[in-house]
Amino acid sequence: MSFPQLKIGHRLSVGFGSVVALLVAVAGLSWYSLQASTAATANLMDMERRLAVTDEWLASTRLNANRVIALAKSNNHTDVDSYFKPLIAQTTARINELQKTLEAQITSEQGKALLGDIAKRRKEYIGIRETFFTTLLGGDSFEADRMLDAELVPAVERYIASMSVLQQHERELVTAASAAAAATVLREEISILALATVALLLAVLVAWRITRSITGPLREAVAMATAVAKGDLTQRVQSHRKDELGDLLNALDAMKNALVQTVGQVRSATDSINTASV
Repeated sequence: MSFPQLKIGHRLSVGFGSVVALLVAVAGLSWYSLQASTAATANLMDMERRLAVTDEWLASTRLNANRVIALAKSNNHTDVDSYFKPLIAQTTARINELQKTLEAQITSEQGKALLGDIAKRRKEYIGIRETFFTTLLGGDSFEADRMLDAELVPAVERYIASMSVLQQHERELVTAASAAAAATVLREEISILALATVALLLAVLVAWRITRSITGPLREAVAMATAVAKGDLTQRVQSHRKDELGDLLNALDAMKNALVQTVGQVRSATDSINTASV
């Protein structure tokens, strides 16, 4: 149904209703976008926290490994041993805590596989370390020196390398999550801007259509009323509109026709009076 077939009240209701509906749509999309952006940001923050734990885990493990190597190269010197052992025990407790945190947080298959490889390398390193210090304390310094270079140091390197792989994996996840968060924000911004633009254009179109559908007939009514006021009864208005303005135009046309009829009757009466007077 076209605008001229609607009552003005209905027409205004449709126009304002459309604008309100679009505002609700924009608000709904904005809320959804905010939720999506918040979720993406929260995921990124989780990734960054996990990377921070991984960095600390690797740094602590590397620190303890260096302490063990230093202790080994000192041939388990009493002063070196008394200095490093409390520190190694303290750092080991922290390493275990960090490892448990990562094991609870890492759920992907690749992440679990990397943790499994780290556990394998750690077990291998601990076994070689215990064997080395048993040999050293047993007095076989020659075999201990061989084990240090041929077994202990390579075991440490493999252990640290496996942790570095996990660190790199977590860093790549953070990079991907950061890119995904930025893409989500950009996508939602574009969606909101597009919907807001459509809402603005539609609001302008509806306002223009309503204004035109009201002002056009009013101009016709004013023109006819002005012509009648000047004594011009030749103007005709035929409107097929179904709204109040159509009723107004038809009423003005009926009024004009009634005036024409009245003027005709007056003229006929005047002519009859003039004839009788003659």
